[in-house]
Amino acid sequence: MGAMARMSNRDRIARAAEEARAAAAEKAAKAAPKAASASAPKRKRAAPAPKREKIVWEIYGSNGATVKTFGYADKAAAEAHIVALTHATTNRYGLRGTRVPMV
Repeated sequence: MGAMARMSNRDRIARAAEEARAAAAEKAAKAAPKAASASAPKRKRAAPAPKREKIVWEIYGSNGATVKTFGYADKAAAEAHIVALTHATTNRYGLRGTRVPMV
């Protein structure tokens, strides 16, 4: 007969279990370096410094375009300028506070 002997069912089950254990051990060995790097503490980035802003008053026309800008303390002057523009032209103007970066 042939050189290969027939395996019993018990031997086949034992061989399959051994191969499964070997595959699991190999998989765990590959995952171990990844798990070690994943559990390493991550460095936090420094929070960016908040940008300084100031509020200015903008006079805008009916199309939303800025006509003139006034400092925050000059709100009364901005309102007076709106009245003067409205009487000089037939257009309507508005006033809005806008945040701009400080220079």
